[in-house]
Amino acid sequence: MLIAHITHKPPHHASSRTGLVAQTRTLFAWVRALWFWLTEPRHFWLAIFVIAVALSFTLRRGVTEPEVRITGLLLQILGIGTVAWGIRETRALFGRPTLMAQLRVWLRRFPVYGERVVSANMNITIPGASLHARGYAFAATRSNASVEERIDALEKNVALINTRIDQTQNEMDQRFRSHVDDLKQEERNRAREDQSIREKLEATETGGLHISVMGALWLFVGVTLSTGASEIARWLN
Repeated sequence: MLIAHITHKPPHHASSRTGLVAQTRTLFAWVRALWFWLTEPRHFWLAIFVIAVALSFTLRRGVTEPEVRITGLLLQILGIGTVAWGIRETRALFGRPTLMAQLRVWLRRFPVYGERVVSANMNITIPGASLHARGYAFAATRSNASVEERIDALEKNVALINTRIDQTQNEMDQRFRSHVDDLKQEERNRAREDQSIREKLEATETGGLHISVMGALWLFVGVTLSTGASEIARWLN
């Protein structure tokens, strides 16, 4: 008996097309990762771009002293503007309203002439109210009850007392567990709040450094251009 084995090979152009698609996807992913890597220090690139534009305008043939001086002045104004930028980011970090929002609120409180203005503050605190009730039962006997009836009533009362003790113990255990859970939850909440405050303080102290460095660079170049405007203009002419 003859058995024939048939092997099907895909066309060469199909495998080439698959490899080309894979290489294209890899290249696209690499270009995207490279773009995110390059744009990560965006404040650095912004500072370099502004300085490059200013220097390309001032360090050219035929530049005049007023042009150099005005360019330096603009860089100094931009450097001072970074201070306001850093203040704005700090206020946003702590959820504070902007200065414009506070100004609008202040303007809305402008007193109108001739109208009676009444202002009052009222604070109401309503404590949480809880209601707890407890009842118990006991076996009573007649005044002329026999000894057997009194012993039977005592046994029933002892059983009821044991039941009440068990219920009280269970309630105490439940409240103890509830208090322990509340304390653990409070500890977790405080830990998260402390971590959030620590992160905000760290961001406040170090997060605005890139803006401060950018402003310092602009101020440095601006002061240099403004101070040496006449020398720069004479050297380039």
